[in-house]
Amino acid sequence: TYYGRLSMRVESRAASGALLAEIDMPERTIPGTLLVRLRHPNGRPICSVAVNGRPWNDFDAQKEWVRIERPNVGRYSVVASY
Repeated sequence: TYYGRLSMRVESRAASGALLAEIDMPERTIPGTLLVRLRHPNGRPICSVAVNGRPWNDFDAQKEWVRIERPNVGRYSVVASY
């Protein structure tokens, strides 16, 4: 990416109502905002989100994204529940 290497792994747990994304952030430059778009294969809207094991409210169910402002850790685990 413009910011350096970024690694992302997405795991579908759609059958049990969740999608999981593991993101390793760039080391060179940190973006001001991290947006993760998670689309359910059946088009279901996001009901809740956890980031690094904590409840997270900054998500948009219609746009299907989770926003992390000023990311400051090297790895994020994002779980969207449907």
